[in-house]
Amino acid sequence: MGPGSPGLAAVSGPMARPAGREGQTPSPLRRRILHAVINETPYQPARVTMQVRWSDVDLFGHVNNAAFLRYLDDARFATFPRIGVDELGALTEALLVVVKHEIDYRAPLTFTQAPVVVEVWVPRVGRSSVDFCYRITSGKTEHLLARSRMVQLDRESHRPRPFTDDERVSFEGHPGPEVVLHGW
Repeated sequence: MGPGSPGLAAVSGPMARPAGREGQTPSPLRRRILHAVINETPYQPARVTMQVRWSDVDLFGHVNNAAFLRYLDDARFATFPRIGVDELGALTEALLVVVKHEIDYRAPLTFTQAPVVVEVWVPRVGRSSVDFCYRITSGKTEHLLARSRMVQLDRESHRPRPFTDDERVSFEGHPGPEVVLHGW
């Protein structure tokens, strides 16, 4: 089954090809999601709504790259509130630390009263590491695609610690494909 086949008719939402753009090549992320849908791989991102703060905007009049990293962190913690903390907010025996961020800035985001949407999903859960993917939009504009890799460490030894079954279940609640970012 491929593009243009009957299986694509069921694809809807922000990742589906807009009507009236026949023949246009979908973006790499859109192609991966279409491939995932066709092959019945679930795509269930969490969608976190945020406000752009005036302090997020730099002298160029758009949201600064450091503010985008805060948006990604905020969305990840809103989606997975027990990463490194228990239900009361106390630190746990495990630390989940960022080892890599990659970001493709697609369009500037300026100060706006309208909320932005940060989607976050998990394309891969390893033994002690997990990958997160992100997409930031406002209206129909895609501002950012990103991915992060995090490794869980034991608090005392600071060595990688395998995820528990409960931790895996929380990550597996928001599956999706790996984003395809532009190379250097």
